[in-house]
Amino acid sequence: MQMIVLASGSKGNATYLEIGNEKILIDCGLSYRQIVSRLKEHDKTLDGLTKVFITHEHSDHVSELGMLAKKHECEIYLSEGTFNGINKTIRYTIDVNRFKKISSEVLLKFSGYDVMPFDIYHDAQQPLGFRFFENGKSLVYMTDTGYFPMKKYDIISNAEAYVIESNHEVEMLLESNRPWLLKRRILDDEGHLSNEDSANLLLNLAGDRTKVIILAHLSEECNIETKAIDAYNKVFIDQGVDIDSYRLVVARQNEASELITIE
Repeated sequence: MQMIVLASGSKGNATYLEIGNEKILIDCGLSYRQIVSRLKEHDKTLDGLTKVFITHEHSDHVSELGMLAKKHECEIYLSEGTFNGINKTIRYTIDVNRFKKISSEVLLKFSGYDVMPFDIYHDAQQPLGFRFFENGKSLVYMTDTGYFPMKKYDIISNAEAYVIESNHEVEMLLESNRPWLLKRRILDDEGHLSNEDSANLLLNLAGDRTKVIILAHLSEECNIETKAIDAYNKVFIDQGVDIDSYRLVVARQNEASELITIE
């Protein structure tokens, strides 16, 4: 399994994954031109793209879905709520038969790999995260969630790799010039994870298999990479866990991540 986070943030999200001899995308809120360009930096292309998994209907996750569907005969996997929530100007340009509606905690079995969708908690109609399985290894992809319940930890625990939101530093958010209602939305249980909340959640999810942690969806206005990394260091060290035993990567808005192999 190989992955490149092509973009992560409020201006657009897209992640490329090679799994089970297939090429897939998770979300497509980055311009098609940029998706192609950033893949080219890694000598990758979208030729043969088979599937797109959509987390939710917000424009920074779906804005290029119409263009992508026009250029590639891929299937689109998403929840019923996400399907209904996608802007009609995008949805109506795509053959309805290409949409594959899926449900939380109903395992999807494909040739060479499986996918487990699971509920995330965000102000969207029916958002999902995904756990991808291949050859006994797994990747958990979870952005845009305000919290995650303890009773569901077993669904996403002890994966080899995590892409997890680390959206904001609370003090920076509160001191920003954003309207109070927006601040409340971000801090809400259906908003976004702060650096500290992200670190505490990941600390509870990580296990002996976990090797890679990718911090995603950092706010450009209310976060900086050093604060996200410092929060992880503090939370893990305070609990006696060596953060250096993990490969900690920060996904960025304006450039693709390194190519990450999950093995």
